[in-house]
Amino acid sequence: MIERALLALVFVASFAAVIAIARAWLRRRDRRIVERLRAGTPPGDGGEVTPRIVYFTTETCVVCRVQQEPAIERLRERVPALRVERHDAVAEGVLAHEYGVLSVPTTAVYARDGELVAVNRGYAPAAVLLAQLEGLDPMLDGGAAMASDALDGATNH
Repeated sequence: MIERALLALVFVASFAAVIAIARAWLRRRDRRIVERLRAGTPPGDGGEVTPRIVYFTTETCVVCRVQQEPAIERLRERVPALRVERHDAVAEGVLAHEYGVLSVPTTAVYARDGELVAVNRGYAPAAVLLAQLEGLDPMLDGGAAMASDALDGATNH
């Protein structure tokens, strides 16, 4: 009986260790990707730099068409100066690799000064994208409101 309990404990501990190592590896990989992209971001030339979103999709991505593109359009209505660069992750594989695109949709958010703010893998609601453009941490500054596409109460640009 004790052997089984000990074996189960070892199994659970091993599983938890594998999960922790995988999560640490993913965080490290994401940091390297973001650092590489930030290093490659052209510095402001003193002129007006507009905020932009680099958006990766594919021809067959339903979530992209049904959720992400409408969210980006709502954001574009809210931030008229926003520049959106749409890329096909399959056709532009080299660029997708540079951004660490593993799934679509993926959005990279650049602030007004041209600095990379965030890379979102998977669907990102308009409220999250707006918060990232404004320099807020959507996980801390918006809570549940960030999970929706409601832009009510957000500041205009």
